[in-house]
Amino acid sequence: MRLVGIFLWIIVGAIILWFFSLNLNQHVDINLFNAQYQNVNLVTVIFISVFIGVIFGALLLSSQVLKAKTEVASVKKENRKLLKELEGLRNLSIDEIPEADTKIEPDRDL
Repeated sequence: MRLVGIFLWIIVGAIILWFFSLNLNQHVDINLFNAQYQNVNLVTVIFISVFIGVIFGALLLSSQVLKAKTEVASVKKENRKLLKELEGLRNLSIDEIPEADTKIEPDRDL
């Protein structure tokens, strides 16, 4: 499975390089925040745009991962607390259980 993933990354890389080679001699003008850049190589613009997109995506993903990890940690803490309570209840003898907890009330919905 890992070999297939490596092979797919090689194919994606080859496609990107092929796309860049098609646009090597292309130049564009960019207006960015009241600044004008004349005659910029298109490959450079595409590379910088993809790089900035990857950085923003990684930042958004890392915030969601951190949020999920804190939620998992709180659930694990609650789980440990409930397991300790369960162990304590398992170790109780039948004589120690209060009378009110053992009464079974009939269903009145029938």
